[in-house]
Amino acid sequence: MPALKVGIIGGGLIAQVEHLPNLLALPQLFTVVGIADPSAKVRAHLAERYGIAAVATAEEIFDLGPDAVVVATPDSYHADIVVAALARGLHVFTEKPLCYDVADARRVLAARDAAGQVVQVGYMKRFDPAYLALRDLLARHEGALRAVTVDVVDSDAWAYVAHRDLIVPDDVPEALIAESQARKQAQVTAALGLPDPDPAVFRGFSGPFCSSLVHDLNLVQGLLEAAKVHVGSPLAAAFIAGGRDGGTLTARLDPVGAVATMTWVAAPKVAYYSERIRLVYENAVYELEFPSPYLNHHPTRLVERRSQGHHLEEIHHRPSYAEPFVEELKSWHAAITAGTPVVNTVEQAALDLDLLARFARLAQPG
Repeated sequence: MPALKVGIIGGGLIAQVEHLPNLLALPQLFTVVGIADPSAKVRAHLAERYGIAAVATAEEIFDLGPDAVVVATPDSYHADIVVAALARGLHVFTEKPLCYDVADARRVLAARDAAGQVVQVGYMKRFDPAYLALRDLLARHEGALRAVTVDVVDSDAWAYVAHRDLIVPDDVPEALIAESQARKQAQVTAALGLPDPDPAVFRGFSGPFCSSLVHDLNLVQGLLEAAKVHVGSPLAAAFIAGGRDGGTLTARLDPVGAVATMTWVAAPKVAYYSERIRLVYENAVYELEFPSPYLNHHPTRLVERRSQGHHLEEIHHRPSYAEPFVEELKSWHAAITAGTPVVNTVEQAALDLDLLARFARLAQPG
């Protein structure tokens, strides 16, 4: 089968650092027909750097005749562009979050089913070899689960992309920036179901929750599925320092009655990123430690801890050096060309967004 013709919509950090180079590195699977971005500086840079067509809008990408598109625009545009692409009979890979409002997720779901095309959401960590190895371990584990903890300290991307060939635009039209902000305001307000959301709740939901913790919530649900447990009732949520700089959430796990606690804190002036997920059993502790997502060739650590009497045994698993950002594209290609099951479906993304909105409502004062 010839390589799939792919257009990229959105030329920001994730497209420049990951999706565009990774697609070009898989010529047996994909041919990049072009990339769209509203910044003339970004378009000129990418056209010269990669020798590809660079256009301003999604419509111009559609006119180039792709088989599929990668959507990497600001979040408030994801759902509309996905629906527009499906209406043209295109397969879609979209960055997370799929959208803010579950109603938009249902709209995408209806468009996907009507078109009969593949839609995959960009939770790349579901393809992490260490995560997959832990799922296998949990499926075989015998013992009582006590708790799940997630702890993220996030410096943002600056420290991990400074060495990359990345251009940050300063020429996006002011009217487009204002439009994007207005869309975000309307969509987040609708998602939360609050006529006047607290500013910290608004910023926390659209920032830490939907930009970072959505990955961890998705991963934890995948791990708990393997362990035959699921996230039950949200118990508490809070935001700190105005919502942009941190947040926590706690949920009951069913049917065991244990809890899952997730904490995200920004450290914007420290070149340090830490993301740990622990599953604490009565007879074992499993820990995943992720590097910054923008550091390629830095495998996730998986440590299994057990004891025989007073003797602690640590097992360090290193299942593979495969890159999650690359593996998710391979999986998308296989779903399109071979009909393999889609990993990271619209349905799963809708569940994630519903849970995050429920947590955010718990954090609303009063």
